Amino acid sequence: MTGVSSQPRFHILSIDFQDLDVIWNVRLFYMAAGYSLIREWVDSELELLVILRGDPGLSHQGYDGAVHVYDYVKEIQVDWRSRFPQAREIRLISLFRPNSLPEGTRWVQGYLPVVPEFWQQRPFRKRAGRPLHIANFKPMGDDPYQQDLAHLARRGLVEVHGRHWDRIGLSTHGLSYLEANRLLAGAYCCYGLMYPYQRGTTLSGRMWQAPLHGCLVISEEGTNPLGLPGLLEVQRFAPDTLLSVASIRTCWQIQREATRYWHEATERLAHQLDLPVYLGPSASQLATCRRSRRAQHRQVVWGRRLHRLARWLTPPPISCWWRRRQRTLQGLGRILGAAARQGSGSTDR
Repeated sequence: MTGVSSQPRFHILSIDFQDLDVIWNVRLFYMAAGYSLIREWVDSELELLVILRGDPGLSHQGYDGAVHVYDYVKEIQVDWRSRFPQAREIRLISLFRPNSLPEGTRWVQGYLPVVPEFWQQRPFRKRAGRPLHIANFKPMGDDPYQQDLAHLARRGLVEVHGRHWDRIGLSTHGLSYLEANRLLAGAYCCYGLMYPYQRGTTLSGRMWQAPLHGCLVISEEGTNPLGLPGLLEVQRFAPDTLLSVASIRTCWQIQREATRYWHEATERLAHQLDLPVYLGPSASQLATCRRSRRAQHRQVVWGRRLHRLARWLTPPPISCWWRRRQRTLQGLGRILGAAARQGSGSTDR
């Protein structure tokens, strides 16, 4: 007979599951606290539901376990008690207390769990190069920080990675999480850029990923209210901020301080959520998430290659081809017509 696991079970709920860096951290956090991950949700088999982003609607009103909601995106306001009226408890985790807290919902001051040992590269090395900016282009209109960043990138002073930068004339592509973190591990500093409504209310992934690699984040003014290590607030993104890190020793100090900070913050979060003593994930748990990260890397790289191959093999649209052919034939007809007229004229003479 197969024994039934005595571990409490949890499930992660998200509208799109795009933030894989967050999902890997959350998986490791709760598994290290003694929970077992269930991928397919069955109410009767679930003790904890972890919500990362999005509104699940009214489809789970019969669920009576615990709910942990991480409000790290700051995009929506939801009455979570109306979504889970039977839940044993609902805890909303965010950096700052919301203006209104629904009855029966408990606020926990925190951000997200971060597991430094999953992200850090070995050995510790840096390469000479330009500052980085790794993110998709954001549709932010005339935001001065994005305009500054675009200006620096066009001048070749900042190395930009991510999708949709072709909208301002830069040729870039998306990266896997493994590629992005390898670049951060080799860089002295990078630029951050958040949506205006998120500045000062939440954090972006680079604010913990970059410092854990000893990479200083140059960020907008007012985006570091907690005084996180490895972040430098500036009023504008300008060329003089490119020299913010002078030595690899500074990078090493940034990594050491960020590692200590996120270890302590994650342990404190586990205590606030009344989880067992957090000792960090096991080697086998880390290996499981690393396999998932490598799979995501292969998917991104092969998708990029197939896209390039498809563009190379695809002929121009038939309409463009036909127009070019018509113009060629028309031009050739004019040349032949002119030659024929000249020939007939000389015969007449």
